[in-house]
Amino acid sequence: MAALLRGLRAGRALRGLASVVAAPAATNSNCSSLRRGFHCAALRLQDESKSNKPSSSSSTTYHEHYQAHSAEQDTASASEGDSDPVAEEAARPNTSYQDQSGEQGEEYETEEQLQARILTAALEFVPQHGWSMEAIAAGAETLGLSSASTGMFDNGAGDLVLHFIAHCNSQLTDILAEQHKQIQLGQAETKKTADFLRDAVETRLRMYIPYIETWPQAMSMLLLPHNIPDSLKHLSTLVDDIWYYAGDRSTDMNWYTKRAALTGIFNTTELVMVQDSSPDFQDTWNFLDNRIQDVVNMATTAKQVQSTGETMVQGLMGAAVTLKNLTGMNQRR
Repeated sequence: MAALLRGLRAGRALRGLASVVAAPAATNSNCSSLRRGFHCAALRLQDESKSNKPSSSSSTTYHEHYQAHSAEQDTASASEGDSDPVAEEAARPNTSYQDQSGEQGEEYETEEQLQARILTAALEFVPQHGWSMEAIAAGAETLGLSSASTGMFDNGAGDLVLHFIAHCNSQLTDILAEQHKQIQLGQAETKKTADFLRDAVETRLRMYIPYIETWPQAMSMLLLPHNIPDSLKHLSTLVDDIWYYAGDRSTDMNWYTKRAALTGIFNTTELVMVQDSSPDFQDTWNFLDNRIQDVVNMATTAKQVQSTGETMVQGLMGAAVTLKNLTGMNQRR
């Protein structure tokens, strides 16, 4: 477009020059007109040449601007390289929960952890609402959650009971482990097996006292078919931990008989406890003492029977040898 405009302007200048050349050149006035015509044509050509300079100037200006912008970017990059790492860390977005790649951060809470927090908070409301969904909803609300979060628990109030049992077992394991550590460090004396079993079972059953009024409801829930497997698993874990810290390392049939005996003691004492109205459940602890003593007596009796049996066998074998000697059956021929 600019070239077309320059062509038109040059054409007009040439036409003006041609008109001047075509006029008569006899007089001085005609000469002056010719000079004026050349002068005008020269001025137009000069204006035309000036009009061509802006595009080049704009290109130069753009180039200079690009160079200046590049220099600014280089300067900014250099300043970032010398910046404080602490400031850079503070300027970064917080991705402690979940970043764009889907990776979980350190503060991410799983669904199981959230459920455990809700159930732990719900234990506070068990004396008021019992082992129910109402207690779970109240516990969720104390954490700032909606009561609709109870939909996370497919087993309903059974999850609350099982969570409480697992929590109590964990507490007892920590207590027994601490006692075992003190014995190893020489800060406590080793208890007799009977005394250890008695103290461990009592410590575990005392954890029911804050919920003793509603514990029969919990026991009935544990007997439901879908709760029996988890209930037996927790009971087996409890008994096994008690015998382990009691020092039992048997690998024969005694391993099973000892755990079966302690399971029966725990269950029967638990039944007595929910019906006990004596001060500080003293009748329950007396019952526990008697059952522990029965197990000790049975073990002692079993050892005596075993020892007596071995003695009888040896006596019979000796009698047989004596009889053979008297009848001459052992004589060599």
